Amino acid sequence: MSTTANILPEGHVTVVIGGGGAIGAACVRAFAEAGATVWSVDLHEQAAAGALTGLAGAHHAAACDVTDPASAERLAGVVGKADSVVYAAGLNADGNVVDIDWSAYRRVMAVNLDGAFHIGAAFARRMSTRGGGGAFVFLSSTAGLRGEAGASIYCASKFGLIGFVESMASELAGDRIRVNAVCPGNVDSPMLRDVARRIAERTGADAGAIWLDMAHSGAALRLVTPAEVAALCLHLASPASAAITGTTVRVDAGAMLSA
Repeated sequence: MSTTANILPEGHVTVVIGGGGAIGAACVRAFAEAGATVWSVDLHEQAAAGALTGLAGAHHAAACDVTDPASAERLAGVVGKADSVVYAAGLNADGNVVDIDWSAYRRVMAVNLDGAFHIGAAFARRMSTRGGGGAFVFLSSTAGLRGEAGASIYCASKFGLIGFVESMASELAGDRIRVNAVCPGNVDSPMLRDVARRIAERTGADAGAIWLDMAHSGAALRLVTPAEVAALCLHLASPASAAITGTTVRVDAGAMLSA
């Protein structure tokens, strides 16, 4: 039996952007198990649909290019009523500022920051017009709270996302639309494994040793699971968080404590 049962009101509709990723897929499952009708969205519909496998209920998969504002508007129009939106789309890039790859910079910013603006604007406009309130949860990172050597592109995108969240929350509070950010630490995911691999290639260090360092970077000496991130997103989207908006919440196994 799911521990998230009945946390959301009947008829609640959630849109998860980045449903094909590790955290996005965990959010799709968590919201579905909590009783929501879920739209799983990714760049390719097949990736989005994969997150719905085995879930009970009538859910939907859709494709959206978040870097294109017209694509975001089309998605919002197709979905119609949305009570909560989780923005879990994201890319990573590493490297030092003096050696910056500008094409990588543009790709990361286009998804991590531009996409958040596009999705946020498209769905907030409709939420405000419809009335009844709503909730947005944007996935930032502890890299959006503290700069990290070799991660300037990713950090800049995640710092910017937090500023966007705080501004959006101020603008929409009068419409009872809440906007919050979640900052995971190192999450056990393919993205983190790819980061470890790229760092090893760039520095010549052992990828396994880098992975172990990442896994033990927090005070709790463990990685965060996608399901743990999803549980926090669900809480922030639920009526239990009705008084929480414009807030950044960490789920990082104590990573910021050991900084």
